[in-house]
Amino acid sequence: MNIYKNVIFLSVVAVGGIILVVYFWKVWTSDVPRPSDVVNLPTEEPSVSPSPTPSTSSGQATPRPIATKAPLPTGDGRTTFIDEAVPWSLLLGEATCRLQGEIKFLDHNTYDNQDAKFIYNGVDHPGRNIFWTVTPQDEISVGPNIFGKMFLPNGESLIGIALPENPKSKQYELTVRMHYGRLVDEKDHFVTIGGNVKVFEKQCDGKTTIVLP
Repeated sequence: MNIYKNVIFLSVVAVGGIILVVYFWKVWTSDVPRPSDVVNLPTEEPSVSPSPTPSTSSGQATPRPIATKAPLPTGDGRTTFIDEAVPWSLLLGEATCRLQGEIKFLDHNTYDNQDAKFIYNGVDHPGRNIFWTVTPQDEISVGPNIFGKMFLPNGESLIGIALPENPKSKQYELTVRMHYGRLVDEKDHFVTIGGNVKVFEKQCDGKTTIVLP
């Protein structure tokens, strides 16, 4: 009789142990991914989030500042003019100008400009004239002759040359002078308002050489 009870007791313990093993196995498999499941998970590309935009207390985005170069105080913010009078506030000193370079003719109508330039500073108006002198004197046409279509008050221009039909020499020298205006008071001091416009003539520094073949 005791043997029968022991058998029943051991059977109940065995069944209970099996139930506990099955229960804990299900719990373990439901919480911990199996290696095969990890391998088969789809891969995603890493994403990069944009940097957060600074915002104001109202929650609106604050625009980022753009670096700008402050204009010089010319009245309207400009310092370069074409076919316009230059503000007197930019013209409180004397004008300057100079020539440089050489022009080599390859034939009567073709030449090589070797940095031959007319360089000027402080010209007030596009109607001011430019006067060329050719040495030795000959019927050579030289330009520019007026500041129209040129950058003012400061700039530079290539020199244009046209030879006469029968040049007298194989080499010439160019010099130049120019007109410019200033607003002056009764003592001839440069001013920005009031006064009268006075035209000056400036002999430019340097020279440009013309060489014929």
